[in-house]
Amino acid sequence: MEELPKIPAAAATVETTKADIEQNPLSADANADVNANDADANATSDADWEDKSCCGKLYNAFAGFLFPKITPIPQMSFIVLSLLVAVPSALYVAFFTKLGYGLVTYYYLSENVQGYAPYLGLSLATGAFLLYLFDCYYWTSEIGVFFRKLFVGLIVLGTAVLTLFISGDYPYGPISLFIVLVAIWLVMVGKVIYKDVNPKVYVSWLSGPLFFNAIVIFAVWLTWTFLDEKNEWSLVISLAEAEASGCEPNYDDYSDLDCTDGNGGVCFTADVESNTLTFADGCDEMCTEVYSGCYNTFIIWVGPFLVSVGLVFLSFFATFLRSESSPEKESTKFAQIWMFLLFGMWVGASLAGAGAGVSATLAALTLASFIAVAIFLAISYEQVERREQLKNIGDQLVEKYGNHFDIFRGLLIVTCTPVFLVYFFISFVIQRIRSITFFAYSRPDDNTQSMRNIGGTGWFTVEARRLVREFQSWNRTKVLTYAVYWGLAFMVLSVIVSQFTLLFLSWLIEKTSEMPLPTVTGILIAIGMLMFLLPPVPGVPIYLTLGIVIIPVGRATMGIVGSLVYAIGVSLCLKLFACTIQQKMIGGLLKHKVGVRQFCGVNSNLMRSMKLVLKQPGIGIAKVSILVGGPDW
Repeated sequence: MEELPKIPAAAATVETTKADIEQNPLSADANADVNANDADANATSDADWEDKSCCGKLYNAFAGFLFPKITPIPQMSFIVLSLLVAVPSALYVAFFTKLGYGLVTYYYLSENVQGYAPYLGLSLATGAFLLYLFDCYYWTSEIGVFFRKLFVGLIVLGTAVLTLFISGDYPYGPISLFIVLVAIWLVMVGKVIYKDVNPKVYVSWLSGPLFFNAIVIFAVWLTWTFLDEKNEWSLVISLAEAEASGCEPNYDDYSDLDCTDGNGGVCFTADVESNTLTFADGCDEMCTEVYSGCYNTFIIWVGPFLVSVGLVFLSFFATFLRSESSPEKESTKFAQIWMFLLFGMWVGASLAGAGAGVSATLAALTLASFIAVAIFLAISYEQVERREQLKNIGDQLVEKYGNHFDIFRGLLIVTCTPVFLVYFFISFVIQRIRSITFFAYSRPDDNTQSMRNIGGTGWFTVEARRLVREFQSWNRTKVLTYAVYWGLAFMVLSVIVSQFTLLFLSWLIEKTSEMPLPTVTGILIAIGMLMFLLPPVPGVPIYLTLGIVIIPVGRATMGIVGSLVYAIGVSLCLKLFACTIQQKMIGGLLKHKVGVRQFCGVNSNLMRSMKLVLKQPGIGIAKVSILVGGPDW
């Protein structure tokens, strides 16, 4: 018998429960019931929609990838949280973007307070270093805890102020600060208004309000952009507003050009009305590059979009804390979406002519987002739970990658040895301070399992001695051997090969500049084939050489477009021919050699996994990725 649909009954249960709960939206138990009922109703509804049509399946797949799984919450709570999320968002948009007074704010910070930034930064660094020297994290008495919270709070507040002070040179500071402050603001809201709700449940509730605000802000910004041509982004507008945003023209890098108007200003004028540039007599068009390092105007213009991206980031993370979510699946989807957004933003900014500084902006945005995530995690899990989660993550890493730890330890030795030397010097100073009776409060508890076997007096702190014991437990011969390999690889790839390749190709360009096109093509194919067969040599310099040499030589006979097409065709044929040689004449003929098979690791998990993927019928993303990025042999 065919089952009757249960969606109406489930929906009625949800509505009834919601109506009862909205009278007391802060009841944790009732809210948990609503979440469970809503989850069941949504699951049934989704299943029904998926069964309807192929379009429904495509829609659910697309929506499930791009949008977070919003946690159902009482209507009043959704409205209240949405308004509370909108408060810091509206303040940022009003004071730090072009939708509000962003140009005025950046100009004021750059001209009036940026000069105090070095003094403030030095004071904060000194204060933080002194707190570390005197072991503030071991102040456990009542007055000690008070002063520790006071000093740490002052340093955090000073860091936020410093971020604003240096926004003229680092315009991505305010948006990074905004994302962190949003997390802190929502934590305070949870502590005051939703103190009866389980912290993990409360954070999962934030997914809907955060995503709703992100959509609204993005829609407002998009509408504002297309309402007037002056609101759109262009090179002319960026040059016209560069000085107003606090940017200083860089005349030093263009000292051979006369880029000033004689009164300290630039020699060109940007007319926003007609979207044109007017150059004075003797003013070179390259003079517009004096503002090439200024991306304040772009950050101010794209600010609302960055706010939306940050809120979407936090919204997706909030969905991870739901009990019915699969952390592994959700985190994978989350990483894919975040990388897609970052890549899209980078490409879009580069195409818009604002590529300078975009990489640093995206890196700062990502770092700030993870700090905000850490704040959410701190209130969602008790200390014991956090330690258990970290232990589970550590056990999973050991299980999956334990056999490769020595390789990464070797890299750690090569890159961080100077840092360790500085750390041990500071550790020596701290140990001297701890040995003074007056600072008896400034020492760790040595009655713990991790400290019991390394306690006592010594030249260095127990923390440093614990690291030494950890290092002594390594297979030091193997680790140091890998460290030497890392050093050799760096010298070969980054110094010897790269410099030799550039010098050789420069010499080749000079020698072939006067030769006929067929001769040049034959020489480049032969040399390119030889270089493709050398594993350390990258392919990019070969393609660049083909473009630099072939286009000037063939320009007289084929024109620019014909030369470009010809160079692309030669590059493609050369790469395919090299792959054929490597796979058939080298890999195919030597596949029975035991030494070659051992060197290639044909029985390793990586190669066997690649074999399984390549044997699948059709051309999928996984197979194409292996064919493009895997070893040519």
